[in-house]
Amino acid sequence: MKPESIRKFDWLYWASVVVGLSGLVVGWDTINAQVSTELAANGNAQLGEDFAVGALVIGAIVGAAISIALWLLISVLRIEFVKWVLIAMVLWTVITMPGGIELAGGFGLMHVPAVLSTLLTIVAIWFLFRPDAKAWFADKRSGKTNP
Repeated sequence: MKPESIRKFDWLYWASVVVGLSGLVVGWDTINAQVSTELAANGNAQLGEDFAVGALVIGAIVGAAISIALWLLISVLRIEFVKWVLIAMVLWTVITMPGGIELAGGFGLMHVPAVLSTLLTIVAIWFLFRPDAKAWFADKRSGKTNP
């Protein structure tokens, strides 16, 4: 059975994914307009709005797939090293977020879900370092198979 810290990681991690995807839904029009504007500014206006929508959908699918894969590797397969990959990705998000907000013209309502999602992920990661989570990962390394 999963320890309490891993169960809390699961809940917080999935909450962060849902909040992140809800941010895409809430900010869809704004994000789509920004992508279209960026395409036009780069001389690719002929690609049109359909390309922008496709890029956003593909980006959301790839992002969701990565999130699912990270969760499976950490919480189901108990591969402890992957938590460091997750930390690196969150660190990259924290470093690049201010630039993205500036590029969008300043902090707005559409950024709230992204910030909240990042905070939820940071708290979820914290639970991976609790003593019961460390012991759970160590049991996997030592060959004990308690799920």
